[in-house]
Amino acid sequence: MTALTENRQPITDNRLAQSDSRLPTPDTRFTDLELLFLTMFAAVPLYVTQAISVMPVLAFHAMLLAIAVRVALGKGPEVVPPMVMRVLAIAYVPFYIVDAAMISRSAIAASTHLILFIAAYQPIESVRTRNAAQRLLTASLIFTASVATSTHIAILPFVILFGFFLLRQLMHLSHEETVRMTDERSAHEPPSGRAASFYVFGALLIGAFLFPLLPRVRNPLLPGMSGSLSNASTGLSDSINLNEPRSISSDASVVSRVWMGPETIPFFTPLRLKGTIYERFTNNTWLQGRRDFIPLDSSDGRTVIARPAGLTRTASVQQRFTIGSRLFLPVGTYEVSGTGQIAEGPTRDIYTVWQSHGNTITYDVALAHETAPRRRQKVTVSNYPVTPPVQAMARQIAGNETDPMKQAAAIERYLATRFRYVPDPATIGHTMTVDQFLLQEHRGHCEYFAAGMVALMTALNTPARIVGGFYGGTLNPITGYFIVRNEDAHAWVEVWDGRAWQTFDPTPASLRPGTAHDGLLHAYASALADWVNYFWDRHILTYGLGDQLALAIDLFDRLRLAVAASTLALRSPGARTFGLLMAALLISGAGVVLLARRRRSLFDLLALHLARLGIEVGPAMTMEEALSQLHRMHPAAALELAPLIALYEAERFSRMAEKGRAGRIRKGLAEMR
Repeated sequence: MTALTENRQPITDNRLAQSDSRLPTPDTRFTDLELLFLTMFAAVPLYVTQAISVMPVLAFHAMLLAIAVRVALGKGPEVVPPMVMRVLAIAYVPFYIVDAAMISRSAIAASTHLILFIAAYQPIESVRTRNAAQRLLTASLIFTASVATSTHIAILPFVILFGFFLLRQLMHLSHEETVRMTDERSAHEPPSGRAASFYVFGALLIGAFLFPLLPRVRNPLLPGMSGSLSNASTGLSDSINLNEPRSISSDASVVSRVWMGPETIPFFTPLRLKGTIYERFTNNTWLQGRRDFIPLDSSDGRTVIARPAGLTRTASVQQRFTIGSRLFLPVGTYEVSGTGQIAEGPTRDIYTVWQSHGNTITYDVALAHETAPRRRQKVTVSNYPVTPPVQAMARQIAGNETDPMKQAAAIERYLATRFRYVPDPATIGHTMTVDQFLLQEHRGHCEYFAAGMVALMTALNTPARIVGGFYGGTLNPITGYFIVRNEDAHAWVEVWDGRAWQTFDPTPASLRPGTAHDGLLHAYASALADWVNYFWDRHILTYGLGDQLALAIDLFDRLRLAVAASTLALRSPGARTFGLLMAALLISGAGVVLLARRRRSLFDLLALHLARLGIEVGPAMTMEEALSQLHRMHPAAALELAPLIALYEAERFSRMAEKGRAGRIRKGLAEMR
């Protein structure tokens, strides 16, 4: 009985030792914390991509942060008892179905929730089982979910950092497996930072080289920007409801970029992008005139939308869709190319492209100083209910003028000089009608100015309408294009002259969007940042098959011109001598390369010597590990080789360079043969 008890005691002690070995030690604590950080870092973009709601991500980060604090203090990761986590894991199976069907209503969001739960469960389970590889796989799945729904250029440094730490963890895991297989606990783990950096930047270079050649596949997870901006103001909403408080919030999101050459800018600026038209009035609300979508004829990729007159120029536009697939065209556009099929709608003189994918489009436009509708239009005066005071005000402003355009110019000048512009209508403190704006308040936002002018033109029996879109923009001095942002939204007026619509803007010119001026340094910094974003949007996110074909054609033309130039050069008198010299240089270079390859590296020489002694050095084995095996098989040979391996370790990993150290290693190996 005593013998049995004595025999059992070592087994019990061994189990206790194994249990204690799973607790974080100073040697493994840093690696464990780095793995927790990697998993937490993988989920950071989920806060801004809106692939899932913020609360699950916050709960996930709170859970892993609590685990990281315990590990940093030298404790186990069991924030929640393991048994409770296992019960929750079993219960999550039916909850996943409920989440996908009723809570998230999305299989992608529900799957992301599941991955986050698994990532929080695995560190606690690591006390019982070795699951570092599974945890790295889960972190990679979270990273994939984050990247799949990210379109901002900030995702690039995120990918680089994640790749660096992932490779470090994979190298550590490989070393752990080697130690476990060889049972050499004292094996030194080589530094991995430099190797991880090499692989990450090498992969980036290869990816950049292959990117133009890879097939273009649409990402099904990218969230598009569609639907109406019903809560917007300044001409971007479906209606201008003056019964509700209007408010303006600064939004620097880029809506469009417009390229105009030096020959175009003087004649077509300030820039106006037309996107909505309001021509019906009811219950103190201006509405768009509804009509069916009418497909327009297109030939050679060009669609004519108006008849030009006077000076003509061209421009290029890159636009982000903000209201369905509606185009925001510069005022004066009479032809559009590069968009595919275009339809007129949902209102007259507003155009929509049948865009099948993506949320950004690039196209060219032809501009004319004056444009007229393609077909004769039946134009009527707006249905605004003119009251006698407004009628009298209109007659007073117009005076003796009978020409509708001169009347419109007088009203435009009167409102711009006699009325006060309010940048944010919320500061007025109350709503008001158009009549109150004209007769009492004499102050308001651009929508009130535009609505007031339409009311006065209606009193003079002249057709007029409100136009909503974007005004001005900022010229980027680095790239030469105008940047139009959401905060440049504006409302102005168009008046019918009997043949075409003419543009008028009663809002004071000095108070329209884009009139604020920044310092020179800030302007150039903003321009540079926007150029980087444009390059990312245009040449990465929206790089498509058409761009690949254009690149292939350009490369073919360049190659053809190079061959033609080479042919002409070879016919010159000195071409033969030059060719002989180049051939000699190539042969000499090839000889140098062959001689360099014959000189094997120190690692190869040591591995070859160890192979002769029966030790095969694998790609994941260090020289120190190989020396440990040699000690067991050939102690005498190990003692002889140990100094050379120590010199090799110093040569390979030491930051202090020592002249002649590599030569001593080669000489020592040569003497051992």
